[in-house]
Amino acid sequence: MKMKLVMFDIDGTLTESNSLDHESYLQALHEVFGFSGILSDWTSYTHVTDACILKEVYQSQLGHVPSSREVESFQKRFLELLIDGAKARDGVKAVPGASDILKKLLASPDYEVAYAGGGWSASAIFKLKSANLTTENIPHTFSDDDDSREGIMAIARSRSEAYYRRFFADVVYVGDGIWDIISANNSGYSFIGIASGDEAQALYKEGATYVFPNYDDYESFLAALFTAEQKGGGYNS
Repeated sequence: MKMKLVMFDIDGTLTESNSLDHESYLQALHEVFGFSGILSDWTSYTHVTDACILKEVYQSQLGHVPSSREVESFQKRFLELLIDGAKARDGVKAVPGASDILKKLLASPDYEVAYAGGGWSASAIFKLKSANLTTENIPHTFSDDDDSREGIMAIARSRSEAYYRRFFADVVYVGDGIWDIISANNSGYSFIGIASGDEAQALYKEGATYVFPNYDDYESFLAALFTAEQKGGGYNS
């Protein structure tokens, strides 16, 4: 088989950090800028990334986008709140089976791995390390690099091809949110969901073929990776 690039989202996909991330983000908005009553339905924003949400919230409140210094101040406090929240929760937990599936993929001759999430790099790397998930020798792209999920995915692919020194005809994106599958489809990538309950049903409704609650059934996950087919379009080499 042709080697595939497997791109992972972070929150809710590799780490059980959605609620921590949500709470810390809203608290940082209030502490740093005094914003309250913020619309927390992330799907209402143009792009579900930390960078885009901050810009749109700030502009809606003050009529202009934040300066780079203000973004840095927000990022600093946001990370501090994540660290404090993780300590209170006895650390960030990995999604069950995430560590094993990463090890298997990294050792496989058929797959290469990349991280491509909507958070900022510092917070994403913190959550991965707190969950004892490897960050070494894996190319990554986050919202420091682009405001949009599609842009993040495109940069992650380009960086991966440079890092691994090969062209990837097939890319599989693994994510937990509606925005993940929409962006994967827009990018021409195949998709595997990590979700359960209503979230899983929403992914199926959006067209997902494979959705797993976690990675405990790694044989089924690997089988889904094997059979996942690249969507048409979305990338020009």
